Amino acid sequence: MVPWRNTVNGRGGGRALSAAALALIVAALMLVAAGCGGDDDDGSDASDAPAETGGGGEGEPAAATYGQCEIQGEPGTIAFETESDGVLVVGYTSIAPSTYDGDTEESVDDGFNYCFAAEIANAAGIPELRLKRVDFAQLIVGREAGYDIAIDSFYIKPEREEHIDFSIPYGASWSGVVARGDDIPDQSEFKDLKMGVTLGSAQQIFLDEVLMPSQQYNTYDDPVAMFAALRANQIDLALIDMPVALAAACESDGEITTIAEITAGGETGVIMEQPSPNKAAVDQVVQRMLDDGQLKSMEEKYFYEAFCDVDPDTLESWDP
Repeated sequence: MVPWRNTVNGRGGGRALSAAALALIVAALMLVAAGCGGDDDDGSDASDAPAETGGGGEGEPAAATYGQCEIQGEPGTIAFETESDGVLVVGYTSIAPSTYDGDTEESVDDGFNYCFAAEIANAAGIPELRLKRVDFAQLIVGREAGYDIAIDSFYIKPEREEHIDFSIPYGASWSGVVARGDDIPDQSEFKDLKMGVTLGSAQQIFLDEVLMPSQQYNTYDDPVAMFAALRANQIDLALIDMPVALAAACESDGEITTIAEITAGGETGVIMEQPSPNKAAVDQVVQRMLDDGQLKSMEEKYFYEAFCDVDPDTLESWDP
């Protein structure tokens, strides 16, 4: 996703955030935010969502349509080597409405990641997209094959770059600081408050290595338990991936609110096998989409409804 910074997310009312509702939010958004995918299915079968090819002028690349995506780039502007002629095979870890919208691989025809991949296919003059489920653990160590690109909010990390190629960053997923709607602290109190994080998370590393709070924080196995502890006054703040923070605050109707951002998380990139002949071409498409604001517009289109239309770019930074 496009870099997220700065929001005050509060809604009027007092409807409690139910465990069932939050579980649905987490299921849809946690993988998107975690930058790590995470699925044990090897996804060996590839399926396609065919694109319709339209006519171009003589000597011009043919324009194509890809599901419901609103293609903005010019067709045929990059050279791209594919596994299969005329098909861009796109690796993914999970199907969700905001990222790969559909019930099955065959029916996916919309979503941020799908339409991002469609822009790359269009720029390469490739008329067809095909999805391939990949195993995250195998993907990041360079042991996954049979895909051209993989897009699913994967964090760019030095240890991963030893095994796979990343595009230039197309965004970042940072972390939200979540408080009770009726008890919003000041940044000056941050280090001395009782906080909660999910066990083993980037937010826990942030507390241990960056903030080093004066009180021992609590750890939880899942966000549902952590938000319940926040509502019960067992902790003062919850720190969690920004998409989950904003979606949970939206669902709570003001009972909890995302008050700040911390840079716990990482930048995200498109993955390719290493060494990839396509890295420079993918970088060119990503840069164009950053420069003309298309990625930001896609973020708003596919994610902001779940955030109650809150723009994360308005959040105050609470980095030490």
